[in-house]
Amino acid sequence: MKTRISTILGILVLPFVLFSCSEVTPDVIPAPADLITINASIPQDVTRVAAVVPESGTGLDWNWQAGDNLAVISGDNYSIFDIRSGFEPTQASFIGKMVKGDAFSIIYPGEYTSEAALAALSLGDQMQVGNNATDHLKYFALLSGVDSYEDFTFSEEWAGSHGGSLKQCGVIRFTLTLPAETATVSRISLKSESPIFHKGNDSEVLTDELSIGIAEGNLGSDHTITAWLTTSWFDDVIPAGTPLTVNVAAGDLNWVCDITPTADKTIKSGCVNKITLDDSNWASGGRYAEGEGTQEDPWIIKSATQLTYVRDDMVAGETRYFKLGADINMEGIEWAPLNNAEPYDKFINFDGDGHIIYNLTITEGAAYASFAGVLYGTLKNVTFSGADITGGSGNKCGIVAGYVGTASALTPCEITNVTVKNSVIHGLRSMGAFAGQVATDDAVFTDCHVINTDVIQTATSTSHAGGFVGYSQKDATYVNCTTDATVQGTQFTGGFGGYLGAGHFDNCSASGSVSGTKDVGGFVGKSEIPVLTNCWYDGPGIKASDATKNAHPGGFIGYAAKSGNFGGVFTDCYVKETVLDASAGGQRAGGFVGQADAGNTFTKCYVKDVDITAGQNSGGFVGVDYATPSADVPGSGIYQCYVEGGSLIASGANCGGFVGYPEGAIILNSYTTIAVDGGANASIGGFIGICNKNVTVQYCYAAGTITGTSGPIGSFVGKVAGDDTTHINYCIAWNDTLPFEGQTTGGDISGNYAGTEGTLAAKAAELGWDPAIWDFAAKLR
Repeated sequence: MKTRISTILGILVLPFVLFSCSEVTPDVIPAPADLITINASIPQDVTRVAAVVPESGTGLDWNWQAGDNLAVISGDNYSIFDIRSGFEPTQASFIGKMVKGDAFSIIYPGEYTSEAALAALSLGDQMQVGNNATDHLKYFALLSGVDSYEDFTFSEEWAGSHGGSLKQCGVIRFTLTLPAETATVSRISLKSESPIFHKGNDSEVLTDELSIGIAEGNLGSDHTITAWLTTSWFDDVIPAGTPLTVNVAAGDLNWVCDITPTADKTIKSGCVNKITLDDSNWASGGRYAEGEGTQEDPWIIKSATQLTYVRDDMVAGETRYFKLGADINMEGIEWAPLNNAEPYDKFINFDGDGHIIYNLTITEGAAYASFAGVLYGTLKNVTFSGADITGGSGNKCGIVAGYVGTASALTPCEITNVTVKNSVIHGLRSMGAFAGQVATDDAVFTDCHVINTDVIQTATSTSHAGGFVGYSQKDATYVNCTTDATVQGTQFTGGFGGYLGAGHFDNCSASGSVSGTKDVGGFVGKSEIPVLTNCWYDGPGIKASDATKNAHPGGFIGYAAKSGNFGGVFTDCYVKETVLDASAGGQRAGGFVGQADAGNTFTKCYVKDVDITAGQNSGGFVGVDYATPSADVPGSGIYQCYVEGGSLIASGANCGGFVGYPEGAIILNSYTTIAVDGGANASIGGFIGICNKNVTVQYCYAAGTITGTSGPIGSFVGKVAGDDTTHINYCIAWNDTLPFEGQTTGGDISGNYAGTEGTLAAKAAELGWDPAIWDFAAKLR
């Protein structure tokens, strides 16, 4: 069932897509006995035409065509009926299996096999190719609740006489004569101040705008464009006095016409609704689709050209407001970052309104290469897809922002519901898939995401490369932010952040492969004083190529450093299902953290099913641990943390199932079940490799297998080289083949147990473990 243009004045004919009828061929195969033939008619005497701007003129004819089909439904049963040859434009026979029942629904086209499927149809993102083309129109009709289907007519009269109703789509036809300087049109929309139009056939889903995109919308000498837009099966009433705006995007120009009906108007289903405007109706809409750039009336952007105007229309010391009105494809355009020139004082409020910016590209290495350059203000509700950014010879590049705020002043920045996906960024230093450097305490990132994106650092030294942010310098806030990125860097490389100097991170995560030289972590390469709660990295792996003692590769953090006497706070964070590869001989590797300096605090963090290959001073949770309490941070240390499953294969001395080398450290109420293989290296322990001075380890256990061909080897600690400041008490090594400690040269090693008699839970209770922390099945609560 298709359409053709009719020139019969005043006749409403039901809308269909423009096709020509094909040649009729005779049936050559008789129908099987279980098939029946039904007859369907199309009325030709319907005369209703309702228009927002009344006008008589042409309509569309509804004709049958080869390939048409219908769905006949009764309850859960349905059958598809295909058109038979020998049909006429308004009369056709269809063949299909009989449907039994008392009430029936008949749907055109037959691809919709239920009323619900047709009701769910959305009519957004329509695109017309060519001036006055109709191939894109979608016709659909539903005869619902009728008492028969063997011989029917698609009309309200037939439906009513057979106990049912008819629903069908409508059409808006725009015939717009534009000012003489207009050569081409790319989009036409009808917009109201409130949502009064149905976006599809769902009665609950309304929109304030109906629009049609136009490809190859070239105008002739009369400067007239004719556009066709399918509407829903509802009648949309436009009350008298409702302000309406017709917007036309015409290359670099934008034309606006305001219409206010003096009486109620209706965009009717089953009708061609006509809007006709001549060249005297138009006013210039400025360089944007609409708006004034204010908070109450933001500039609306609906084309790539309009998006390029944003940079020039930002004003020093003031905020300008922008909003996307359509998806934007920036292919073929070299983007110039916003606000990337001194004094960096242009504020922006940019609302993507749920739209996508495709193919943002910077190839020439602009300063602060990114969309926003130096971001001040608000960025929200937008997705960047297919971006390809190459940073310049300087630092700080990201797909969304190169620099967020500056270190010189408090500069509020709010980034909400922004996504980067299927993109790539190349840069030197302080680079991230989302942002290069965050340099203000007033930055807040909420529900921001990176998906399937590559971060490729090109410098040969310190890089600050992260799957989300390269360098978070100040006390910014990150909530519900995630990244799935492949990150290639050098020093300070992380799946989420390269270097987290500060900041609050809540419910944030990273996944994807991470590789660098040293200070490499699944979540962060190096940290100072950030606060992280319920954050995680879940693989697939981290690779560190540095072979020195300061390699610091970690499953979650490479190097947890400090600022002054203060370090980071990590609570309920974890790593799982990950390979940590420091097989080049990288030292100070840990399943959670490579090295933890004094002032850092880890509470209820864990490592699960992580396989580690590393050099000297490596552990299932932490490689080298200096996290001792101090006067400034009395609670620092490691508390109620654990390692479950996985393996540690060490190519150097001092490897332990929980910690390789603690000195000036406290570890309480923690456990490990990782398998430890120290080879022929010295100081191998189920929990600690070698324990030095000023260490307290209490209420902990080790239950993993331990393999080594040299010594000393202990089921809990390989070697204790401490003094009276070293305390290992009330701990359990669930192992009956190795002594608790392989060698002791000093320290308080008392009240412990090594063996497998009874149950682990019974031994824990016997040693006075706190039931508020342990459930006595040797698990943390």
